[in-house]
Amino acid sequence: RGLGFRGRDHSQALEGVGVEPRAVHQHTVSADPAGCRLEVQAAAHGYRNDAVIQRVGDSGERFDTGPVGPRGAARFVACALQGVNLDNRALPGVHISVVMGRHAGFLTAAAALGRRDPDDGPHLIYPPERPFSMTKFVKDVKAVYKKYGRCLVAVSEGIADRSGTAIATKFSKEVDSHGNVQLSGTGALGDLLSAEIKARTSISRVRADTFGYLQRSYPGIISPVDAKEARNVGAAAVRHAAAKNMDGSIAIKRARGRKYKVTFQPVPLKNVARDTKEMPGKFINKQGNDVTKAFLDYAMPIVGELPTMGRFKGVKV
Repeated sequence: RGLGFRGRDHSQALEGVGVEPRAVHQHTVSADPAGCRLEVQAAAHGYRNDAVIQRVGDSGERFDTGPVGPRGAARFVACALQGVNLDNRALPGVHISVVMGRHAGFLTAAAALGRRDPDDGPHLIYPPERPFSMTKFVKDVKAVYKKYGRCLVAVSEGIADRSGTAIATKFSKEVDSHGNVQLSGTGALGDLLSAEIKARTSISRVRADTFGYLQRSYPGIISPVDAKEARNVGAAAVRHAAAKNMDGSIAIKRARGRKYKVTFQPVPLKNVARDTKEMPGKFINKQGNDVTKAFLDYAMPIVGELPTMGRFKGVKV
């Protein structure tokens, strides 16, 4: 990370001294595959585009991330929900946290990583991989509230109904630079879900927060594993650019088995740009409102150790 693009002016200068022009740049895969466009433009002008330094998750899974990295964003979400859980215990009611994730629920699922005690929230987690029913949502919240006297919910911004229409699009018409309905820059979904809870139940205290871009760009919470692997990805990209005639990206490949171990492999850029890998079904419970142990086992090694929240035993005197 941190390597810049060596552009046309620099290449022309190199041509003057007989050095073959090359381009090495860093890019994080996003909805708009800038890496692919740069690769095409470099080729059109006769420059080799040797390596795109980016992080692609296990088996080519895409993450839209800022400077903290995907695991840092997941760590932010986990820590944030730990704090919101304490707040929700002190001031019981319903709290809804809207987390980034248009089509993939990995970040929302990370909210579960900080749970330690049986009554810890989030009590309900809704990823976009499962159809969202407002009626079922209200029923789930009422059941949890009856059991604990409170309910903490983590929901992906991209939750959609059975037809595939995002819930937020029914109430928000703002679009981003790619023509997609804006999900992260608005609190519309949280407001909608809160209003439905208030309208369909007798619960009076209902609050919602939309995390937005803060979760992927907060420098104070960084996954140690992510930071180490980011540097290794950059180093691998430079090695391949300098030693091999290739264009492409560096992917992080996770080895099978309980022990966390990864390798760094070059892959064609076209295989990862504009591509989203959804959460596997085994990571989501049958009810579609929580994660499974399989997800916790998958995510904990890459997010890192989280703060431990203590509790008094509550002995009656």
